[in-house]
Parts: sequence; structure tokens; C-alpha cells
Amino acid sequence: MVVSAFERRMRPFVALQAAVAALGAFAGVFVYAGHGAAAVARYAALMYGTAGLSLVLAFALGMRIKLSATRLVQAGFALPALLLWWADGRPDLLALAVGGFLGLTWGARHWLELQALANGERDGYATHVIALAVGVTLAGTLAVSGLLWALHEAHAPIYALFALLSVAGAFLAGRGLPEAPPVRLEQPLAVLRQPAYRGSLPLFLLESGLIGITMVLTATGAMQSLEQASDYGWAASAATLCGAVALYVMRSRRHSGNRVGWMRAACFGIVGAAALLGASAAWPRLFIAYLLLQAVVSPFWAASEHVLNQRALDIQGAVGDRIVAREGTLAVFRLGTLALFWWATQALDDHQRLVAGALIIGLAAVLEFQLGRHWLAHQHHGAGAAAAHPYPR
Repeated sequence: MVVSAFERRMRPFVALQAAVAALGAFAGVFVYAGHGAAAVARYAALMYGTAGLSLVLAFALGMRIKLSATRLVQAGFALPALLLWWADGRPDLLALAVGGFLGLTWGARHWLELQALANGERDGYATHVIALAVGVTLAGTLAVSGLLWALHEAHAPIYALFALLSVAGAFLAGRGLPEAPPVRLEQPLAVLRQPAYRGSLPLFLLESGLIGITMVLTATGAMQSLEQASDYGWAASAATLCGAVALYVMRSRRHSGNRVGWMRAACFGIVGAAALLGASAAWPRLFIAYLLLQAVVSPFWAASEHVLNQRALDIQGAVGDRIVAREGTLAVFRLGTLALFWWATQALDDHQRLVAGALIIGLAAVLEFQLGRHWLAHQHHGAGAAAAHPYPR
């Protein structure tokens, strides 16, 4: 399929996925406001565990019932459409709704993208879909911030809004998706045994294994610096707008030949943002500067990671096997690193934990760039397999 046509058919799904995922920016803050940092850690663990488990189970079930990507997308939106109505004050239920949504919709998205995009097509596609997601996220963040301000920080109407968005997604996001065979597994354990896959594990750990720690840190910094979820929302909206402008200005300057340079520049920004996050423990208003810098550089960093993720899966094995192997691994990493971080910092107060976590995030970005530079500068022997074999077995 021509990539531009693929992009057009993916846009409604990507936009609705970003709209519902905008709740994730507030979820940790809501949980912290009502229950504290320990509850955020529990929420993150349950949410990311649910995401990994739901994806693995969906692909395993697909072997038996010929589950299409469209049905997977619809199921992903149906879960929060059903559960979010009762999520106010119930972090565990919120974690199940958000985690199931992320696992199922990203499973479908990986399935479609890996079968349609060749290596050289990924940079432009990643830039375009991330730009769309940033725009939708900005609109959602502004809407939530306004509602929180008008409703005096009431959370229940916010959950109802996202439940309605999820209902819309269940009916609309699956329409017109690119054609693909039903999701399936064949020999996922064979992927785990490949040296090339095991070589990807450090990248997976650094790229996404620490995301639970980041959620705890962001919620902690937001509530200590801004005190109200609506204040966080306004600051996040301004930050997202800065990111959208930067991405628009640079939208046509990225291609497969300058991947390393883009990732290097984004790495400097991520490290700087981590430094501001840690410093906000002493000077709370620096958290706003952290949000601004993070929002400007994160779309470019995310585009690099999007390419890296797909490059890491250019190995032998069926598409479903590779997706499940990666997502199952990430779930283990996320839960393990979050548990280790919380155990190691349990004697610290929230300010000290913020500094320690920021140091970890900054160091992880540097290490990820060092790994990614090698991956991006040297063509993997399996690159282009998706184009040569649209439905690889």
C-alpha cells in the first residue's frame, strides 16, 4: 500500500487514540491528589501490567477466533467506555480502564504499521502521526483544564467526558482501517531466543521500561509545584502548544539520513528537562519550565523512539510474535523497575524522590541515545523486510 494512503486511513484511529490517551496526562495527578505518591506507584504498576497482559491475551485469543485489527481497536475503546463512569476515587478501576485501552489499541496499531511500512518510510510517517497526536492532545488538555477550572476540580465529569470519547472511538476508530490479516501468534518464544532480540533488551529497558517511574515523578512534581490539577492542565496545555509549534516548523526536515542528528538534539533537551524536574524539588516553579522544555523536545524524541521500536522488530518471526515478545518484555521491565525504584526510595520524602528519579531519567536518556546512535547509523540486516514481505511469517 502507498504510505500516504496508509496514513490517511490511519488518521481517524490515531486521532481518537490520542484523544482518549490524553486522560493519561491527568490520571497520575488525580490519583496523587486523592491518595498520595504510593497510590500513584500502585496505579502505574497495575495500569502497565494490564496493558501488557491485555495485548498478549488478545494476540493469543486471535489464534482461535480470527480477531481482526478492527475488532481489537473496538475492544480497546469499549473498555474505558464501560469502566470510566465509575473510576472517580477508584485508582484500581482507572488503571484497568487505561491499561486495557493502551494495550489493545497499541497492539492493533503495531500490527498494522509493521506490516505496511518499510524502513525508509518510517521517519515521515512517525513525524506526521505524532504531529496529529500532539494537536489532538493539546485540544484535549485544554478542554480538561477548562472543565476542571469551571467545576472546581471535580474529577467525575472528566471521567464521564473520556467515557463518551471512548464510546465514539468504539464506533468510529475502526472504520476504514488498512486491510491486514487477523492478529495471530505462531512461535513467540522463538523470538525471545534470537540473539538479535536479546540485543534489543537494553534499548527496551531504557526506552519504555522506566515509564512508570516517570509517571510517579510527574504527578509528584505537578502537585507539589502547582497544587491543583487545573493549574497543571493549563501549564501542560501551554507546553504542548510549544511542542506542536516546534514540530510544525521542523515537520519536513527529518528523513532516514539524519536520524542520528535529530536524536542527539532531542537527547540534550530530554536531559535538560530532567535537570529542571529535579531542581523543581527546591524551586517548585521550575516545574513549569520542565513542562515547556519536555513538550518541545518530546515529539522529536518520540519520533526517534518510534523508528527505533520498529527497527528493533525487524527480526525473524511473525509480526504478532515480535509484537507480543516486545510488549510482554516491556511489561516486565516497567513493573520491575517501578518496584525497584519504590523500594530503593521508600526512605526518601517526595522531594528527595523527585531528585533521585530525575537523575535516573536523565542518565537513561543518554544511554538510550548511545544505543540508538548505533542502531540508526548502521542498517539492520533485516531492514526493509516489511516492504518485501507485507505479511511476514
